Amino acid sequence: MIAGWLALEDAALAALEAEIGSQVQTLETYQGDWRADLEQRAWRLPAVLMTCRRVRGEAVGWGSYDLTLELRALVVVRQLRGEAQGRREPGGVYELLEGIRRAWWHRDLGLDLLLPLVLVEEEGLLAGPEFTVYGALYRTGMIQDFS
Repeated sequence: MIAGWLALEDAALAALEAEIGSQVQTLETYQGDWRADLEQRAWRLPAVLMTCRRVRGEAVGWGSYDLTLELRALVVVRQLRGEAQGRREPGGVYELLEGIRRAWWHRDLGLDLLLPLVLVEEEGLLAGPEFTVYGALYRTGMIQDFS
């Protein structure tokens, strides 16, 4: 599955780069504590950080498993004119979320065994006078056959 994670991360980042790369200052994979890193100003903003969140497996036969994989895009925008502007202005959270939808939703990212990604939820995680952070969770699946 390591090769699967690497291929999925690379393909997901490439799709984001093609769609919103010119709109963000930071586009990378990430597995850390975003709240702590935000306070330390770890990224150039706006940023889209992609996390491979989880894999779940379910046996569907002898040596064959259905895998469910979850990807999350974390959108971080800094807008000194307030939270509403961070969401609504050009280059804000709403525009970046729309770009992520175009890049990922109902796409298999060019990976043969991957089912098209499905949007599960978009949610506001932080809305303050300086930073606006939203998360977008996508789910996909694949079959792992060991026979």
